[in-house]
Amino acid sequence: MSNDIVIRPMCRLDVAQVTAIDREAFPTMWPPMNYHRELENQLATYLVMVERPSAGEDASTIDEISGTGVAGKVKRWMASHEREEGRIIAFGGFWIMAGEAHIIGLAVRKDCRRQGLGRLMLRELIEEAAKRQSHCMTLEVRAGNYGAQKLYSACGFVETGIRRAYYTDNREDALIMTLIPLPIDHGVTQ
Repeated sequence: MSNDIVIRPMCRLDVAQVTAIDREAFPTMWPPMNYHRELENQLATYLVMVERPSAGEDASTIDEISGTGVAGKVKRWMASHEREEGRIIAFGGFWIMAGEAHIIGLAVRKDCRRQGLGRLMLRELIEEAAKRQSHCMTLEVRAGNYGAQKLYSACGFVETGIRRAYYTDNREDALIMTLIPLPIDHGVTQ
């Protein structure tokens, strides 16, 4: 990947791009108004992964980004809510209630999938939840979404339950997956 990747908080100007990714990824997408409301929700944290062109950089792979070169390639810009110019390629969000973080959504732009970006975003969500004093993280995933289940399992999530006929579009079951405790050391989730 010949571009820099920045992970930062989502802002209002991001909603159109996030909604487009949501539309690609989920059969029952959220309308843009829901994302605007989430930005006002004190329980919610949403992050976006922005791809922005780098002048004169050599191409690198996501494996290099995920490895020892994380500090050089992935910049966390958590102090600012300003919009970083570039294309949003992934987003993720969670709510924290009673010390538990619950992932509301995690998606990667269709043309950027299978490059490790989902794993990178998931790690960032886990890290952010830990910073916010969460002791565990949960999520629901479609019973038939084996790719997502594999990703979550690789990051330490385990199946802890099932919600029958959870999804409204096709009445598919949802698996509940949980990560307890949230790792303090980044090496635990790598």
